[in-house]
Amino acid sequence: MTRPGIREYGLLLLLAMIWGSSFTFIKIGVHAYSPLVVAGGRLTFAALVLWCFALIRKSDMPRGRRAWISTFMVALVGNAIPFFLISYGEIRVDAGLAAILMSTVPLTTVVLAHFFTHDEKLTLGKVIGVIMGTIGVIVLVGPETLSGLGGEFLFQLAILVAAVGYAISSLVARNLRDQPRIGSTAVILSFAALMLMPFALIIDRPWTMEWDLGAAISIMYLGMFPTGIAMFMILHLIAVAGASFLVFNNYLVPAVGVLISFIVLGEVPQPNALVALVIILCGIAASQLRFGRTAKQTGDDGVKGDPIAPVLDSPDREKSKSNP
Repeated sequence: MTRPGIREYGLLLLLAMIWGSSFTFIKIGVHAYSPLVVAGGRLTFAALVLWCFALIRKSDMPRGRRAWISTFMVALVGNAIPFFLISYGEIRVDAGLAAILMSTVPLTTVVLAHFFTHDEKLTLGKVIGVIMGTIGVIVLVGPETLSGLGGEFLFQLAILVAAVGYAISSLVARNLRDQPRIGSTAVILSFAALMLMPFALIIDRPWTMEWDLGAAISIMYLGMFPTGIAMFMILHLIAVAGASFLVFNNYLVPAVGVLISFIVLGEVPQPNALVALVIILCGIAASQLRFGRTAKQTGDDGVKGDPIAPVLDSPDREKSKSNP
């Protein structure tokens, strides 16, 4: 694992843009279809896209029992369960409150990483980053939004549980750092789709629902970008920068959403939104600071690492992994 560079920060911002758009499309989807159909549909479409990509790139599959167990766990706690719970929660929870609830991901991850990893311990910088990120999200959506807590407890709890699932998944995905990323992503999404689609078909019988073109396009978009491409980017960022760096993306999502609305819809952001963006970015930067220690030449964590790998697996790289 190496210290995050310009590429990693760029990918973090791109991931935030992709995820920042997902709440809108989930809303469109659950307006016409059930949460199970939306979650299962996006996973199925994402799996098909990634398998096509894996075949084109001639990507290898995960190697070893530990890798296959990890892909199954990431599929369960980081895809199938959270996607359903977020779709369910957004039936009644507005986007602002959902953003605050999802900000518990980095809070949970940095604590779990401290106890369950050897190279991502809590530091003063991470604590400062978590505090600043939380403040930034609250400034963005407005403290008055917190007054809605408790009104729809079951739906809010669903999003909180999804947040915990994301945190656990990001740590489990560390076991896939040395695995082919395209093949691993395809397997993860396939496992997740197989977990949800049988329930969607048996319980909700989507063929009996009224066809909605907008909702169908939303599900395909969710499958292509916030699910398929985003899952691949997640594995890359965890491999080169660590789980604690990745989860600060959850602070960027609401801030980037404001910028997208300004660029696409012409909505002028309020001053508090710009202040929040600055606070959030400063929090991410603070989380990467090392107080009272000097980074070793072998890497931030004292582990000798290879140069950052390309974002996309190459056939040559895959073959070199398979044939040492």
